[in-house]
Amino acid sequence: MRKRNVVIVAISALIVAGGIYTYTNSNKPAVDTYLTAAATSELIESSVSTTGSIVDEFTFNVNADTPAVLTKIAGVTTTSSGNPVSLSDTWTISKINKDEGSIVAKNSTIVTLKNYEGNTQLIKSPVAGRVRAINGITGFAINGNVASVGAGKILVSIDVTETQATKLSVGLPIALAINSSDTLTSGYISSIKSSATTANDTTPTYKVLITPTPKTLPASARAGMTATVDVTPVGSDRIRYTDAILIDEFTYDIDVNNKATLTTRNGIDLFKIVTPTTSIGTKQWTVTALKIEPGTVVKEGDIIATLKNFDGTTKSVKSPVDGTVREILTAPGAVVSTAIATIGSGPMIASIKVSEFDITNVAQDQVVELKLGNTTEVSPGKVTQIGQVATTDANGVSQFSVFTESDAPVSTWRIGMTVTAKIILQSKKAAIAVPIQALVKKGNTTFVQVLDAENKPVDKEVKVGITGSQLVEILSGIKVGEEVVLGKQSLDGKLPTSEDPFAEQRDSRRNSESPN
Repeated sequence: MRKRNVVIVAISALIVAGGIYTYTNSNKPAVDTYLTAAATSELIESSVSTTGSIVDEFTFNVNADTPAVLTKIAGVTTTSSGNPVSLSDTWTISKINKDEGSIVAKNSTIVTLKNYEGNTQLIKSPVAGRVRAINGITGFAINGNVASVGAGKILVSIDVTETQATKLSVGLPIALAINSSDTLTSGYISSIKSSATTANDTTPTYKVLITPTPKTLPASARAGMTATVDVTPVGSDRIRYTDAILIDEFTYDIDVNNKATLTTRNGIDLFKIVTPTTSIGTKQWTVTALKIEPGTVVKEGDIIATLKNFDGTTKSVKSPVDGTVREILTAPGAVVSTAIATIGSGPMIASIKVSEFDITNVAQDQVVELKLGNTTEVSPGKVTQIGQVATTDANGVSQFSVFTESDAPVSTWRIGMTVTAKIILQSKKAAIAVPIQALVKKGNTTFVQVLDAENKPVDKEVKVGITGSQLVEILSGIKVGEEVVLGKQSLDGKLPTSEDPFAEQRDSRRNSESPN
């Protein structure tokens, strides 16, 4: 009996002790654990990552009964007016005197043309302004419009609803921010179109033009960039527009005969150029033989097809340039009077799109890393051309075309393939570098945090150098090997791996402000 009592007492003691232990530990505060990273010597890069496609530098249509026509430059369709009789009648660009984006004076030579007889033609700017586009490449034939020039002021255009239009008036002051930069300025409403525009049975809108305060726009401002506009009409609440567009006051197109035509004023097309459909007396040729297939490398003058007419006459169609056959548009025995094949000339290039938020950081000859689709193989290259006029994507962000070229030909590239590009904006070997997440800003002072003896984070002031996409340079304040705090330990203990950790922040900057 006594032995049983001893056992009961022992068990009771264990239960009480366990309860005390459980109560004591359940009331202890949770101990935070932190994710850290060691300061190291690293290569710091800042970059812009985007996508695009592989295109030929030049694409020609080779025709049966008309001259070969340059139809695309860097994947962009060209336009021409008139029907040239032969290749010898067309002009060739012998020199581009002013690049796209250049500021030009009246009568400045933008492009020098030369024909096969040796005659030259100087394409001059009709006004003082900005070169918007050059529609050809040195050494190649060109017809129709050679260049366009933007002149006058850079204005801001917005479309407003009928209700909003009744609250606005000419002369009303506005606040203006260029979305692609931190430029803040002002201006005033200079015109309100009296008639509405209605597209696809949507709500009518009225075009409002704003004149920015003189000499306040940044040098990087270009037609096509977006802006945010704030206006407070008398007796009304503030109205905000985030989709305003910068436009040239005037746009002139200049053709091969040096004729300048005012095509847009205040962003409005004055007319549309319509190429008349005329009969040029084409013969009906039958293809007797094709000397090529897709991928065939041809030289200028090589015979690519032989044709025979119903009256028994024959002709040979020759390649107008050195290049590679991309498409064959007919077959032996077929009747043809137009295009026989397309030929890509020049190197294959990667045509990519860069948003207005990043375009001012992109420059010619910057290093670019190119990858096809989801492959990991990187082809180094460089930026060769930067577009000056934007297009707008489905999200309302202005995008600029940027052309890049691989340092060496890539045998796996094919026209139309998707390409991923990373443009290296700056690169530096830093003696001390830490992840961007480690920085803490307090007023004008920058800190990192290190753990003390009690495993608690304490501030340590640092001096910062260049900032990359993932890492930041530390000039003083910590040493290589010191562990810096990145944040509280996550469940998986992983760091963000995005090459551009601020991409989401830039997107939210645009989306967080919508019209009231």
